[in-house]
Formats: sequence, C-alpha cells, structure tokens
Amino acid sequence: MNTSLRARLLRLNAGLLPPDQAVWLACDLLVAGYETPAVIELAGESPTQLWTWEADPLVDRVLEELGIPRLSDEERDWVEHRDLALDVISGKLTPDHWACCAWPLGELVSGDELDELRALAIGDPDAVADRVLQFARECVRIVDERVGLRLP
Repeated sequence: MNTSLRARLLRLNAGLLPPDQAVWLACDLLVAGYETPAVIELAGESPTQLWTWEADPLVDRVLEELGIPRLSDEERDWVEHRDLALDVISGKLTPDHWACCAWPLGELVSGDELDELRALAIGDPDAVADRVLQFARECVRIVDERVGLRLP
C-alpha cells in the first residue's frame, strides 16, 4: 500500500477524515485493489450527502475487513499530534504559530525540551525554525513507529 493511502487510512482510523474524504479514500482503495464489501459500499456513497453518523459504522466495517484494529483514544491523540507536526513541516504552520498549538506534543517527547523550544519560537521564530522542523519530523517518526505498523 502506498504512503498516501496509509496516511489517509491512519487519519480515517483516528476519526480525522471527514465523510466526503472517506468516500474518496474508499474509491482510491478500490483502484489500488483493496476490494471488500464495505470499501465498495463506502465508495458508492455520495461524498456530499454522507453524514458522520452514517459513515462511522461503515468506517468500522472498512477497517475490520481490511484487518486494521481500531486505534485507542491515546493513539488517536498521537495521530492528531502527527497532523500538527506535518502542518509545521509543510509550512502551513509557522514556528511562532506552532508554539501556541504544540503543547500536546509533550506526550511524545520531553516536556522540558518542548517548553524551551516553544518559548524560543514565540520570541524569535526564525532563530529556531530549523529546530522546530527537526522536532516536527521526530514527532512524525515517533507516531509512525507507534501506530504505523497497524496498517497493511
């Protein structure tokens, strides 16, 4: 399975993929050869008309049929942290803005290191941009190690 499908399945499992994106993911899974009854059913839904409450049981079936165990609450939090780190890496979040949002990442790395980096990022974001990127990459690596093995 390619990296993009794995990342989207991880977000689906964490409850972070809106229903319309879940439908498109199911279509991409079919194209990639992952044809199960639930994947076919989800791919056949209208991306503009599927509500979360309708999609949730179908998502459970998709994951079950693909042999992917549901993430725990803690693991779902890690995936959210991973998304935050990816936003930093992509440039969507600047180091100074990241510093305001980064407190949950303390669950993944040393809280002292994070506090120091946050303080520096708020005061002089350009001075720590490289360290913030390195930190974000490390967060992604940690989460991928912890939950990435649960995907096909």
